[in-house]
Amino acid sequence: MIKAEMLSHSESPASKEVSQMVAYQFKNCLPHSKGESQLHVLAFQGESDKLKQLLILIRAEPNRLNAINQRNRLGCTPLRLAATSGHLDCLNLLLEAGASVDISDVKCQTPLFVAIKNRRYECAEKLLQAGACPEGDSSNSSTPLYVAFMNRDLRCLLLLLEYGAHPDQLTHSVQFLPTKYTPKITSLRAAVDYLNGPEDTYKAVRALLIRGCNIDNFTYHSIIYQDNERLVDLLYNFGLDSTTRDVNNRLASELDLNNQAKRKLCLLRTTPRSLLSACRVAIISCLAKPRRNLCVLDCLPLPASMVSYLKFNDV
Repeated sequence: MIKAEMLSHSESPASKEVSQMVAYQFKNCLPHSKGESQLHVLAFQGESDKLKQLLILIRAEPNRLNAINQRNRLGCTPLRLAATSGHLDCLNLLLEAGASVDISDVKCQTPLFVAIKNRRYECAEKLLQAGACPEGDSSNSSTPLYVAFMNRDLRCLLLLLEYGAHPDQLTHSVQFLPTKYTPKITSLRAAVDYLNGPEDTYKAVRALLIRGCNIDNFTYHSIIYQDNERLVDLLYNFGLDSTTRDVNNRLASELDLNNQAKRKLCLLRTTPRSLLSACRVAIISCLAKPRRNLCVLDCLPLPASMVSYLKFNDV
């Protein structure tokens, strides 16, 4: 009995914290008895003409933004529902009326998050253009970038990176979890393992490298196993260390394989890196990362061909 009481007492603060967190997520939501407003229904169903007329009426109200950003019983704003269903015309109307782009639902999903999750590319692009945070809600354990990887969606992946998504941030540290969650997979690993086909993989890896993703814990070994010669060359151009060993203390060039990727790596290892390539790696390593913006190189007093080379336009 005493042990049970002690256990209950020790768990009480944590339980209270979770309860408070759940209650906070439902704050300012419509009660279940009302469910959702007419704005919610029209946005979700894609009734753009009716939505436009309703927004005209709401525009005259003193608290119009409260109505436009009202969360339904599950915390979804009309904008979130338009993004969910992929109704770009409704989404545009709501944004023009002043809808907030980053209001989350009770599951901490922003409109951008659900647009990426449901493969609504045009809606995601419009939300990012309107200033949506590419990292989503920090109270959600996953980022939109992680969702794009899980969907094997190259278009959405490249879109997020274009608008400044952190190239290494696949998860957030959630407050009520007992320990900080560390993803078991990096962005580079996700690109290599999850995307469909060598062409999509190449484009994703290149975009991640351009934006300064972390390459310290990545090795050539998996690329050799996949026999992806183009990726070997790409990673070498970005300065990936070829002297890293696997758990069996083997270099990637020592793997018991005989394919084009391994032959390419062996050739690169036995050939001194050109001064041009070495200078590029050194210069790029000085730029701030992540979210590296190679467009700053345009300001350098260098020939256009040299700037193009520094921006990796040759790979």
